[in-house]
Amino acid sequence: MTRSGGDFQPRPLKRLFTANQCWTSFLDAGGLRDIEVEAVTKMLACGTRILGVKEYNCDKPECPHVRYVTNSCGSRACPSCGKKATDLWIATQLNRLPDCDWVHLVFTLPDTLWPVFESNRWLLNDVCRLAVENLLYAARKRGL
Repeated sequence: MTRSGGDFQPRPLKRLFTANQCWTSFLDAGGLRDIEVEAVTKMLACGTRILGVKEYNCDKPECPHVRYVTNSCGSRACPSCGKKATDLWIATQLNRLPDCDWVHLVFTLPDTLWPVFESNRWLLNDVCRLAVENLLYAARKRGL
């Protein structure tokens, strides 16, 4: 007797991307970065046979039961895999952060600078580093 994990039910975001050739239309229109195409491609393949299948058998040799489980993509852009990774990251950060009311800061950029960073994405690393340095400077100045 062979059994799979049940009938495959596409995840809602997958249905959104695949309905009416939506993702194909985005690809045909162009303008997407390679990393965006890779992330969506992984998400669409997640939980399908495209990424491979693991076979699980009973410990008893005489037992005919087999269960097939499709592999996941592990992408942080995938609603399923990314959620698991995000939850793990949050748990790790909560153990590292002090027990206080506020543990979230937002550093914003004026919209006039968005085009600069859109064509020079690597500059965002420097902006984030500078934001952290300024925050640490302010904390040291207050004896924190």
